[in-house]
Amino acid sequence: MNRLFTFGCSFTNYRWSTWADCLAPEFDYFENWGQAGAGNHYIFNSVMEADQRHNFSDGDTVVVCWTNVLREDRYTTCWQTHGNAATNNYYNDSYCQKYITERGCLIRDLALIKGVIQFLKSIPGIKFKLLSMCPLLYPDQYKRTETEYHDIKTLYSNVLKEISLSFYETVLRKDWELNWETNRMDLHPTPAEHLAYLDTVLPGWVTKTETRAKIQEESINLRNNTNPAKSGLSKVTRL
Repeated sequence: MNRLFTFGCSFTNYRWSTWADCLAPEFDYFENWGQAGAGNHYIFNSVMEADQRHNFSDGDTVVVCWTNVLREDRYTTCWQTHGNAATNNYYNDSYCQKYITERGCLIRDLALIKGVIQFLKSIPGIKFKLLSMCPLLYPDQYKRTETEYHDIKTLYSNVLKEISLSFYETVLRKDWELNWETNRMDLHPTPAEHLAYLDTVLPGWVTKTETRAKIQEESINLRNNTNPAKSGLSKVTRL
């Protein structure tokens, strides 16, 4: 049995089909561990928990879509994933100014990503790919402004090379360059944009014509403001 495990934020698991749902029909078994608002801390932990539960092994495929580094994840009675700490209502200005820095977030997240890479490479026969919502070195997910901490970029250059081009560098380039000053009602990629992203960074991975037809139909329904029928959902047991 070939199994697919996917990880990420709302660019991975959303109210309509994402790249993960586009890939799901290619496999016998599918679990989507993506969670809206998740940061790279949560993503790291979810990869490790999924392995504890399912014992990744030969023939499995793991695809991780990393996200913006300025996110803060906390586990209380469950995972609290509220997105960018500087722009949500869960962390006040005093906390952000005292405890959240761009440099600190980069150091934390790039180390976590390195850990996942080394872990997955240690499993014989596993296939894995790393995607990204936005470039890891662009801390503000809505602006094309690279971090000034070039020493971190240099130190982790081998890690960054393992990550495919991001959504914002490919299918969402135009909207990103406009700083999202568009008429989009929702800033998340449409199902069709998710499929286009896969065709860009993982060409040949989506082979089923019925998947492409379903994604096209879902995107048309979404554009017409009707309820898109998401497919490929999987229930995941989490801590």
